[in-house]
Amino acid sequence: MITNLCEKQSPKGIIVGLDLADKFGVGVMEASSRKLLFSATFKLSKYGKDKRLLTLKEIISRIFDAYSPSEIAIEDVFLPIKTSRRTPIALGELRGVASLCAQERGIPVFFYPPRKIKLAITGYGNAAKEDVITFVEREFAVKVKDDNEADAISVAYTHIMERELA
Repeated sequence: MITNLCEKQSPKGIIVGLDLADKFGVGVMEASSRKLLFSATFKLSKYGKDKRLLTLKEIISRIFDAYSPSEIAIEDVFLPIKTSRRTPIALGELRGVASLCAQERGIPVFFYPPRKIKLAITGYGNAAKEDVITFVEREFAVKVKDDNEADAISVAYTHIMERELA
């Protein structure tokens, strides 16, 4: 299910895709051309437990300031049954910070489950991470550092595809 948290629309068509985790990925795309403008992975744990949320806010704010996105697409959280009890809380904190950064600027936020992203990218909802990475590297002529970066690009691309179908 896709959830929209804000209503403001911008004509620019810049989409920021986020894959939120301790090592989180960012993908910035221009919607009409599907051109990848920026992608990266950031490791929050190197900033220490006390500053990871503030660091996430600062990084996201800089990206928003640099690219003035019209919409944000975030990979929704999927956790296996045997996940530590702390993991959902930590991911919820990251999602809350990212959503707040967008809401402060009036930018709509959309969430996509991993299966929907994989289906949009590879045509198969249970695709392996390697398949997603292969698609991203081939489609956008970029060498990604890891699956977090590939996932962030993929969620931005999925959102663009969803917009075109709407």
